[in-house]
Order: sequence, then structure tokens, then C-alpha cells
Amino acid sequence: MHTIPYVAKQNITIVAIDDTLEASAVRATLEGFNYRTTTHWVGSRAELLKLLAGEIPTDDVVILSCHGDDHGILVPDEPTATPADIRDHAHLNGKTVINLGCLTGAGDLPAAFKHAGTAAYVAPIDYPDGSAALAFVNNLLFLRTYDIPLDQAVRRAAAVHPECAQFQLHHS
Repeated sequence: MHTIPYVAKQNITIVAIDDTLEASAVRATLEGFNYRTTTHWVGSRAELLKLLAGEIPTDDVVILSCHGDDHGILVPDEPTATPADIRDHAHLNGKTVINLGCLTGAGDLPAAFKHAGTAAYVAPIDYPDGSAALAFVNNLLFLRTYDIPLDQAVRRAAAVHPECAQFQLHHS
């Protein structure tokens, strides 16, 4: 009799800011990869900052499904969450943050996440199209299910297409 080995599920937190379709697609795919996901449907800038501050618990891997610009993380109908906000509020000690928002890997935002204590921060340096962000994160986390080291998994997922190549790993 052949027994199927037990494979422990990894926990991942998805923070969905505005783009519910992307977050739902990421969640469904990750559940298919045997991840256990917790999704926070963020309704305000204050809630986002509480999540980043650790006042609302998150897992060791956090995916920010959001939009961004050269000022920071966009929150609908509210002020942008800027690098200064991240530096002042976020406590992400040892966490890996994967940010899908445009330009969130450029400017001062990576340094702000480093200041917040992240072990690693992955984000695009330009404006990838939405399908590229989805392809990148799905390929990245598929590779991680096979214990491919994060730096190699980022390189391989970024190599899928030039749009995906905008995603870069920032070590802390």
C-alpha cells in the first residue's frame, strides 16, 4: 500500500487593497498550490497601516495586492501610503513582502520596508500590466512550493516575460 506523504501547508497573508479580482485570483491559485491563505480586504488607509504595524496579525509571507505610483501605495479615496508612513508605522520583522503594485519597487519604498524589518521585499520597479503581476506571483510561489530559494525563484519568475522582469528582490 502506497501512502501519500503529509506536506505541511504554508501560511500566506494577502492584503487586498482595491483590486479584488487580482487578490481573488492569487488566493485561488495559492490554495491550489496547497498554501493556506488569509485575505484581508482593506477598506481604509488606517486598516492598511494597522496590518503593516502588526496590530492585525499577518503571516511570515505577505502579498500586497494593490496599485502604486511614484508616491507609494494607493488607497482608494484616501491619501497614498507613502514611504514615510511605512517607516513610521510598519513592523514587519523577518517577513517577506511581495508587493504587486506598480512602482512599489522603485524610489524610497524598498528602503522603507527594509527599515520596517522585512527579511525580503519583492516589487516592480515600473508599471507591469496586471496580468504580468499575476503571472509573476503565481510562478514565484509555485517555485517556492518546491523549496526553490527566494532569490532563484524571483529570477526564474521574472524571466517568464519582459513585463514580469520588472519585479526585483530587495534583501534586508
